[in-house]
Amino acid sequence: MGLTVRDGDREYYYSALDKHFPGMKERYIKTYRNAYELPSPKTKELTEIFQRICRENGILSDPEECFRYMSELPEKYQQLSLFD
Repeated sequence: MGLTVRDGDREYYYSALDKHFPGMKERYIKTYRNAYELPSPKTKELTEIFQRICRENGILSDPEECFRYMSELPEKYQQLSLFD
């Protein structure tokens, strides 16, 4: 679990931090600088919660299982259209 911040998005994120959490932007910059990938310090706990909720609701969450499922979709289902 974490956040990916690309150039352009970072400025929007900073603006939102300033608006909703004054002073947080400076803490963020001091901790992460211009890092592209920002793992959460609570990745383990958040991942366990995420996996439990997915499991309880029958939602795929394993990346390999998700990609395997996606590769099967075109053969099993017809693409819907709004204009037919």
